[in-house]
Amino acid sequence: MDPFVLFALSLAFFHTTEFCLVATFNREQLGWHSWLFSRPYCAAMLAACLEHAGELRWAPALKQSPLASLVSALGVAAIVGGELLRKAAMITAAHNFTHLIQTRRRPEAGLVTRGVYAWLRHPGYAGWMLWAVGTQLLLVNPLCALGFGAAAWRFFAARIPYEDYLLGRFYGEQHARYRAAVPSGIPLVP
Repeated sequence: MDPFVLFALSLAFFHTTEFCLVATFNREQLGWHSWLFSRPYCAAMLAACLEHAGELRWAPALKQSPLASLVSALGVAAIVGGELLRKAAMITAAHNFTHLIQTRRRPEAGLVTRGVYAWLRHPGYAGWMLWAVGTQLLLVNPLCALGFGAAAWRFFAARIPYEDYLLGRFYGEQHARYRAAVPSGIPLVP
């Protein structure tokens, strides 16, 4: 199948399942934002499409080499692995998983440390990062693959400490022990 078609299908699947899982577990938070279409994200995906089209036009050998086929296959694996990890995080956490950081502890919320959370503190973030970079490997977009990886890392390097601070306030020593024992899931982010 054409890599661009797989790319489009992966976007459709990702966003539809995100919305459906919010509708299932957090109906009260359901809204346009549940589709996860922010301006920076849309700009990044537009850049990906432009890089792909430009390289097909002006550097087609980049997309057609045996190495390109391997990179594209790795992209598919990263997309599938990232999706599985993120969706497992969403399903395991259920109503505890929200797209927006909670600054107040909700009465029904608890610290989730089972399932994929036993291996990674932020499996949803790790899954999304793997998925996002995978989409660019699928398209054999070297510039966007590096850019998506760097932008995602920078975003999560700021977000995870803030979220961990809030979780520490909510769950105290329980979260401190969990944080000490389980990695974040994002390289070089404690």
